[in-house]
Amino acid sequence: MTFRAIILAMAGAAFIAAVGHLNDQVARLNHFVGNHFPIIVFGPLILVAMFANPVLRRLGRGWRFRPAELAVAVTLTLVACNIPGSGLLRFFPRTLLMPMHVNQTDAGWRKNQVLRYVPASMMPGDGDYDEEVMEGVLYGRGRPGEPIGIARIPWPKWWPALATWMPLVILVAVASICMSLIVHRQWSRHERLRYPIADFAATIMGQQPGGGTIFGNKLFWAGVLAIFGIHVINGLHVWFPERCIEIPLAYDFRPILSKFRSLQRALWSWSLAYPRLYPTAVAFAFFLARDVSFSIGISQVIWVPLAAWCVVAGLPMREDFMGGGLPAWQRFGSYAGLAGAIVYVGRRHYWGVLRSALGARRAEGIEPYMAWAGRIGLLATAALIGLFISLGLDWHFAVLMVAMMLMSYVVMARMNAESGLVLSQAYWQPAAVLMGLFGFAALGPKALVIVGMLCVMFTIDRRECLMPFLINGLKLCEAQRVRPARLGRWGLWIFLVALSAGVPVAMWSDYNFGIACGEGWSTFSAPKYTFNTASREITHLKLSGELGESQAYSSWERLTHMRPDPKFLWAAGVGLAAVIVFSVLRLRHTWWPLHPILFLGWGSWAFACFSHSFLLGWFLKVLLTKLGGERMYTRAKALMIGVIAGDLLGGMLWMGVGAIYYGATGLAPKRYHIFPGG
Repeated sequence: MTFRAIILAMAGAAFIAAVGHLNDQVARLNHFVGNHFPIIVFGPLILVAMFANPVLRRLGRGWRFRPAELAVAVTLTLVACNIPGSGLLRFFPRTLLMPMHVNQTDAGWRKNQVLRYVPASMMPGDGDYDEEVMEGVLYGRGRPGEPIGIARIPWPKWWPALATWMPLVILVAVASICMSLIVHRQWSRHERLRYPIADFAATIMGQQPGGGTIFGNKLFWAGVLAIFGIHVINGLHVWFPERCIEIPLAYDFRPILSKFRSLQRALWSWSLAYPRLYPTAVAFAFFLARDVSFSIGISQVIWVPLAAWCVVAGLPMREDFMGGGLPAWQRFGSYAGLAGAIVYVGRRHYWGVLRSALGARRAEGIEPYMAWAGRIGLLATAALIGLFISLGLDWHFAVLMVAMMLMSYVVMARMNAESGLVLSQAYWQPAAVLMGLFGFAALGPKALVIVGMLCVMFTIDRRECLMPFLINGLKLCEAQRVRPARLGRWGLWIFLVALSAGVPVAMWSDYNFGIACGEGWSTFSAPKYTFNTASREITHLKLSGELGESQAYSSWERLTHMRPDPKFLWAAGVGLAAVIVFSVLRLRHTWWPLHPILFLGWGSWAFACFSHSFLLGWFLKVLLTKLGGERMYTRAKALMIGVIAGDLLGGMLWMGVGAIYYGATGLAPKRYHIFPGG
């Protein structure tokens, strides 16, 4: 772990955190991050390994970046990728500003006084509409060529809210880093998960099993040139649609689907008849165990007819972010089932870590850093629970909220390590689970509002959560014998540096350019979900005469008055049972063709986008193995590495073109995506 690697990581992390928000929300360029395979990190890695290192090698042996240095720099830079987008700054601070603005015009909100349930410290200006806080923030205070100074931000009104939210953000990061250090050895060495993203980066950096680099392989360059060429042609078509041709990667069969009206009633039914190929997803699927890629590949083929049948049978298949629904509750049960399977399979390791963390003698295989990660992780978890209670949550709601947050991070990290699914989203929210488990009367308006705001900030879009980034970095550094303990310590410092750079820039950006210039969902929709649900449920309690009683319940009375929704119990139970059964079958029978990941993501946007690509990758692997055996499959890996590299380089090309166009004209450029929503 050299000084050069640390400086490179610190500079990269600060740049991503500070510029990423401006890139995503102001310039409206392709997202810096957007998923767990950020082009802003892995694209430059390819350029350094492919072009910079050969030049530096000629200057002398000490000039080039060694694989260990690149591994450390990539790992620590990935830690910052949690900050600029959906991990934090996509929603902060607009999640705190928009409710105060909407409350001025929404009669239902004002009638039910939904904002009075928000603790004063969670919003600027104590949660009341404040002219100084809200002045010009919707459309911006700055003028072209005359940006505002950072002192124009009403910092005194913001300090209480920042003092409330930033410790929560830091504690979540600490807990995520500790959990990553704890599960790393179990997943990497004992269970031998695939880690496709880390394997790709290791290959690019020159960590070939047989020595040498991938850049001398002709199949690699064939993959690079083919995919990069497609992106050049298709990018020109986006910019000049009337002059340039397009090589289609998407195929529209929706007119056929229109003949089957019952299928159209299922959520994401369009994906069944609108296959779009993502080269990186095809390549990652090629590296996976067949049951994983096949399960993701056929997910929509199973989901759409099943969901359509449920709708025809009269089952309510709609879902609400904070109110829940059968699909969301089923996915929660599946997440809980996989979390249980993870703990069961690694029970000896995790029990040893827990015993060591609590002061017992370290068992064989438990390193000191694991024990310290356990201790610090337990303290961070306890502190999170304590802060949630201090906000006004009853102790049992605080415990459940923290448990569900951390469980979802672990499961998403596991999905990423096992499948290489670069984009995944947990389509369930802890608020919806608490609604289904307790009922709104026992939960109460205040708890729903607090938990809902926490959900918007930490769980509503988990495609950039910290833990999947870090576990890939730990795997990448493993072959270079970089100690995980040092990565954990430096990872936290890098996170704090990136946070210190990103938050002020994001707040200045929102006040200078206005939050209306950003994308609509995180600005005008997500901040309202909590309060729309609260307003609706408060109205129901008023009509039934239970509102006053619900507000007066003590903590224990909320437990005794809980009324679980039978639909929640059935849906969560089905998801839990399905994952457990499939996990047992997979562990006991090598021939079993399906992986429980099927139930965690079907019916979600990520699976709707990627299912066809994973199915194609699975088919190519099966075909090549049948035709040429293991030897042909091994040779084809270089081609697939080239496909991924060409995909990233094509995306970087058009990111650069868009940035140059925006810098020269000040106008939003054409956007060319290599990943969904990028």
